[in-house]
Amino acid sequence: MILLMILELLRPTWAFPISTNTTPLVDGVTGAIVGVHNKSEHLKFWCNELNYEIVAEGVISSRVASEIYAVSGEIKVTSLAPAKADSGQVWLFQTENSASLIGTHPHTSQIGLHALDLYTRDALATHAQITRAGWEWAATPEAYEVPIGEKSIEITEGFCYGPEGTDVVFVEAKTVRPTIAWDRNPELPYCELTSVVCGVQDMEKAKAFFGPGGLGLGIWYDVTLSSPGIEKMAHLPPGTLVQLAFLAGSKTARVEIINTSNLPDRLNITAKQRVGLSLGHSGWSFITHDIETACKKIILQGGSVISNIIQTEDPVHGRARIVSALTPERSFIELWESN
Repeated sequence: MILLMILELLRPTWAFPISTNTTPLVDGVTGAIVGVHNKSEHLKFWCNELNYEIVAEGVISSRVASEIYAVSGEIKVTSLAPAKADSGQVWLFQTENSASLIGTHPHTSQIGLHALDLYTRDALATHAQITRAGWEWAATPEAYEVPIGEKSIEITEGFCYGPEGTDVVFVEAKTVRPTIAWDRNPELPYCELTSVVCGVQDMEKAKAFFGPGGLGLGIWYDVTLSSPGIEKMAHLPPGTLVQLAFLAGSKTARVEIINTSNLPDRLNITAKQRVGLSLGHSGWSFITHDIETACKKIILQGGSVISNIIQTEDPVHGRARIVSALTPERSFIELWESN
């Protein structure tokens, strides 16, 4: 994740991803779905510590919960974002069986959803602040000088174990890509989610699925490296080969995919990362302008559509047509079209 963020910073702030689609089907991750039981712990973390606000809250009907998420009963939902950013949000989903669920922090070597990433103004200050509030870190944030060609770029990054199995990565950079929250309020110490991370086994399938020929995100970077900095931050064994790819539209959050290809016995956790099956990072929500075409692209690029397209009217989607799907490696996503 470290080098990927560094490479991101090298791209001029005025540049945009090149896509073969005139109008991408999605333009970023609207919301990262997080399964919760103790909602107050998440509000303490995101709102009290990071200045996120409650953008909307209420319930998703049992009809929609059954069809889209395969769970019984209503789902209590709360969307969080700083400065009311309308993308890169954190969506808290609490199902009626949440008391029986557990959250387990994913590891970077695993196949499935990993961390939620966001910028911080000061990584060391964030570490001190969040530690005082009671959350643990994989390691103290450190600055790394990484040579790229004739340039040397410095970035500071810290990996925090957030509430109920949610991993959060804080990134302090000398130059940052545009964010909604900081554009609206430059004084905020934190912004909305800048990227969401997923471990995959087949990078080419993942890039085709999310990229220009699939859902329409631009492929910004695709690099393979072995880095002591990444190994320390992500608790990886020495010599781990890490392939990183970064896919983005014009909005946050961006999609970051990672493959630790030379590690044996990589655990696939995708089947457990579902609303109503576990707590923590459970899926990604995308708004689209053409839900039928998006479904066709999902199937064409090796994913699967696992629900009918149905109508919903709820606090996080508004009035919309919605469908649920799986990526080629069976991570959960949903797409919705406002109407």
